[in-house]
Amino acid sequence: MSKKILKISDKLTDIKEELETLQEEMQETYDNRSERWQESEKGDEYMEQIDAVESAASSVQDAIDYLSDYTE
Repeated sequence: MSKKILKISDKLTDIKEELETLQEEMQETYDNRSERWQESEKGDEYMEQIDAVESAASSVQDAIDYLSDYTE
């Protein structure tokens, strides 16, 4: 069973890395926008999306950590 768990954990790691890359790209886009845009409703919505991606990456890391107890 631990081989399957390890395989899933590896996939989750890939997903987490993709989410972190997306978050970095989104943050860079946000930072490169004008202060006026950042303070607008669209800027607020975009920041919420960035936060959601960050939260998703954190949740995936939690799953990885939980599974690591069963792959040792």
